[in-house]
Amino acid sequence: MAIQSLIDTLEQKVQQLQHTYSSRQEEKLFAQFDRTLFSEQGQTVSFYFSEIQQTLTKIKTLHSTNIHHYHFITEHLVKQCRVLSEALNRKNHRLSSSKPKISATPKASHAIHQLPPRERLEKYYEALEQLNHLYQQQRDIIRIATAPDTQQKAIGLAESYKRRRQKCQEAIDLLEEYLAFKEEQENRTISSDRTLQK
Repeated sequence: MAIQSLIDTLEQKVQQLQHTYSSRQEEKLFAQFDRTLFSEQGQTVSFYFSEIQQTLTKIKTLHSTNIHHYHFITEHLVKQCRVLSEALNRKNHRLSSSKPKISATPKASHAIHQLPPRERLEKYYEALEQLNHLYQQQRDIIRIATAPDTQQKAIGLAESYKRRRQKCQEAIDLLEEYLAFKEEQENRTISSDRTLQK
């Protein structure tokens, strides 16, 4: 009876977890999971949930009198759920924390504009790299997503990142032109100073 109660609890936990991340089933995860927990890397969320489901089925179909067998597989299932949940939360946190940097709140963008041109250029390049990564991520989702709403959402995000990427590239071009102009002016000043000294 205690074992049945354990199985019911585990089943509830897995269902809750699946429900929590139901909208992210087609998302690809590039987290490096322990080979003992999942058979493959870089798969979709639904792939990892099906492996968790397999572990749960193992527990359900296990007819053993040894409680340690149940304990071992249960521990394995709990670890699978924990690392998957952590990977999804990490990805979520990374995406949400990267948004302010790119869309730059007025305060943050004001701070960037206060930076010297060379440092500002570095920040723009960082933002461009991030936007390229986010854009590619959405392109991957569009390619592998089967649910139309997931695809539509990804298309919208991809378009948004594409526009922001273009703006960022324009800012970089402008700043590079300005720096090249400044450098040319400085060189002229130096050469005219030398001429005067002669």
